[in-house]
Amino acid sequence: MELRHLKYFITVAEELHFGKAAARLNMAQPPLSLQIRQLEEEIGVRLFHRTKRKVELTKEGQVFLEKAYQILKNLEEAIETVRMVNRGEAGEIAIGFIASAAYDILPTIIEYYRKEYPNIHIDLQQLTTAEQVKALHEGHIDIGILCHPIKIKNDTIQVEVIRQEPMVIALPKDHPLASETSPINLVDLSNDPFILTGRKANQSHYDTVMNGCYQAGFHPKVVQETQELPTVISLVSAGMGVALVPASIQYVLKNKVVYRDIRNNPFTTTTALAWKSDNLSPTVHAFIDLMKKSVIPLFNQDDWK
Repeated sequence: MELRHLKYFITVAEELHFGKAAARLNMAQPPLSLQIRQLEEEIGVRLFHRTKRKVELTKEGQVFLEKAYQILKNLEEAIETVRMVNRGEAGEIAIGFIASAAYDILPTIIEYYRKEYPNIHIDLQQLTTAEQVKALHEGHIDIGILCHPIKIKNDTIQVEVIRQEPMVIALPKDHPLASETSPINLVDLSNDPFILTGRKANQSHYDTVMNGCYQAGFHPKVVQETQELPTVISLVSAGMGVALVPASIQYVLKNKVVYRDIRNNPFTTTTALAWKSDNLSPTVHAFIDLMKKSVIPLFNQDDWK
C-alpha cells in the first residue's frame, strides 16, 4: 500500500462517485477504479458497496476512512515538524550554565528564547565552566554559558561574549571594612582569609583573583575553594572569609554580606556563550542568532559605576 492509495480512497469516499473523484484527482475513472480494487484486495476487505446507481462506504470503509484521515494528518504534522526542526523552530536544545548566570543572564535568555521558539524543549544543566567545556566536546550540551577565557582544543569551540563586568569585594557583615562607603584598597585585605572557586572548576575566576592580589603586593590566604560562586557568597555570609565576585551578583544574601567597590579596580570577569564550531544544528544556529540580535545587546548596556 502506498500513500496515493489512501488519497484515492479518501477522495472516492468523500465524493461517493468514481467519476467525480477521478475528476478531482485529474485522472481517468478506470485507473482509479483499479487502484481502489487493488487496495481492497491488499487489505482483504470491501470498502465500498457499488451499484449502478450509487456508491456507499461499507462499515469497514467508514472505519478505514477515519484511520486514513488520521494517517494523513499525522503525516502532515510529521512533515511540518521536520521542516520546523530544519528551520531551528522545533526539537531540543541542551544548555549548560554556571550558577552565577542563574540570577540574571539565564532568565533573560530563557525568556527571549521561549517567546521566539515556543516549540523547542530546553534541557538545562548547571555545570562549572570546566564541566561545560568537557560536555561541549562530548556532545552532552549544545550551548554553554560560562566564564571566559577558557582553554580551547584546536579551536573547536566558538565563543561569543555576553557581558564583561567589574568584580567587587564581598565581606561578612561584621568585617571591620564593612562600614566603609568609599572603594577599598585590595591590599587592606592582605591579612584576611579568602574564599574563591577552585582553578579546576573556574580557571578564569581563580587566575583573576590570584593575579590581582599578586599585583597588589600580597599572596591571598585561601582557606576554602568551591565549585560555584553562590557557595562562595554563602561562606562569606558565614564569616569564613572575604571574596571577589562579579558585580552582577552583589545583591545575593545582601542582609548578611556587604559588597564594596575596589579602588583602582583591575578585576573584570567575562561571561560568554560557547558552542562547538562544527555543530550544524539549525536549532543551535537559530539560538546563537537570537542571542546576538536580541539578548547580548541588553547586557552590553549595563552600567556598573
